[in-house]
Amino acid sequence: MDRHPHAPVAVATATSRAAAQRLIGALAVALLLSLVLALATAAVAHADVPDVRFSIADSNLVASPDGGFPYTVWLRDGTNTPIPNAIVVLDFANAPGIQLCASQDPDHDGRLLATSDVSGKATFVVKAGGSSSGRVSVGTVLDVIVQARPRTADLDGDTDVDALDQAALNALLGTSGPAGDLDRNGIVDAADVALLAAHLGGSCTTTPAYQPSWGSLKARYR
Repeated sequence: MDRHPHAPVAVATATSRAAAQRLIGALAVALLLSLVLALATAAVAHADVPDVRFSIADSNLVASPDGGFPYTVWLRDGTNTPIPNAIVVLDFANAPGIQLCASQDPDHDGRLLATSDVSGKATFVVKAGGSSSGRVSVGTVLDVIVQARPRTADLDGDTDVDALDQAALNALLGTSGPAGDLDRNGIVDAADVALLAAHLGGSCTTTPAYQPSWGSLKARYR
């Protein structure tokens, strides 16, 4: 007669408990690893996303067919850390009337690209003419930092700066722009006339012989 009728049951129960504990432990480890991987992935992804609170781009963009007006974008993430090696995009699709020079936009898609440096900075010198009441989207392929108001020294959009543009600018004197407000101070005045004069004769393929610095122009019109 068996003195321990419940022994096999006890052994089976202990074995089941041990197996269950191993399974729970494995699941816990797998869950922890998944959580760590998800957090790491999110951190990496977040590090490449510009944050509008810390990224910097002027809400006014100035251009001329011959260039000469730098436009700088600073990309920074949510921790205010520079984002290097990112593609910065100026998209003119929603700024009809602005004509980009073919040398900068050979595929005619209305977009200019630049790569940010180690400090997260990308600088454009937009070669374009024309006027528009639209906005230029400034950011990356997926994210917009600012919608910039464009204006150029070539007010009639024929991709050169000549006497017709001078006449057009003179007609805008005293207005608030953005057309004609080349120094972005909120009014079309003598300083803007001087800036346009510095680009007189310029085109997509020609640079004027004399282009005084903005500092010298400010000193002249103080």
